[in-house]
Amino acid sequence: MSPSPSSWSAEADRRFNSSPLGQKVLSLLKEGSPSQRGLSEFILRDPIFVATHGIEDVAKNSTISASTISRYVRDLGLSGYAEFRAAVGETVHALIAPVNKLGAELDKASNGQGAAEASLGNGLRSIEALTDHQTARTVREVAQLIKNARNVWVMGFGLSSHLAAMLTLGLQPYRDGVVNVVQYGGTEVAAGRLMSAGHGDLLIALAFPRYSADVTDLANAAKRAGADVVALTDSIASPLSAVTDTLLLAPAPHPLLPSSCLPALALIEALVSEFLVSDPAHVERASRLAAAMAAYLSTSA
Repeated sequence: MSPSPSSWSAEADRRFNSSPLGQKVLSLLKEGSPSQRGLSEFILRDPIFVATHGIEDVAKNSTISASTISRYVRDLGLSGYAEFRAAVGETVHALIAPVNKLGAELDKASNGQGAAEASLGNGLRSIEALTDHQTARTVREVAQLIKNARNVWVMGFGLSSHLAAMLTLGLQPYRDGVVNVVQYGGTEVAAGRLMSAGHGDLLIALAFPRYSADVTDLANAAKRAGADVVALTDSIASPLSAVTDTLLLAPAPHPLLPSSCLPALALIEALVSEFLVSDPAHVERASRLAAAMAAYLSTSA
């Protein structure tokens, strides 16, 4: 049985991680054995799946044996998986109700509608999950950090490099000193480019499954050099969460792909929009840009 698209959201992620059980799982994520870290990441990424499935389903989808899961549960101070599942369910009880509906929708898609419908429906739900107040507050906080930074460095590898390019292109018309760290030349050239970052600068690092180790290593280097670090990523289980000063979450489940890029794109658009209206000077620059581009735009209907 494969996991269904989750109703897990940024707000739900924060709620679970701040709970006593979530804190124990986070501790094993940071300090546990390799199998404990792997299972902790699986739990943190979607506690609703754990709360609504048996130990064999969790073992199959996490690729961690049932016996290892049982030992993990005992390490949390619980008597067995049933108690653990109930504890997770109690923590996320308000979020479990939609799961059966979403699972039924996926079953319907897999039995008749096809992958396209499942993907489009998942994208809609993922973006709707971003409309909580804390996400909006964090977007405004990051927009202010962008406004006040000496330079803004934007970094993502792999598919996240395209998301980083979208954010860079969105910001560059409205402020100076916005640099896309990963453009060409690979990690070595990106590392050399980022060596100019330091105190007063802001690094926005993006990482979504499958994660690149390079983005975490270079973000750590920028932080040691004195730059502030914002992470745009999918979960607190992301390797970037341990590096960042500010975490902007875009949970990105997908029924087929490793992750969806749509939630990140939605947050990028929200971030650029919030930055644009944060200062009248940005609007004035937008007006000058529109005037400069007028001669190059098509006038056909």
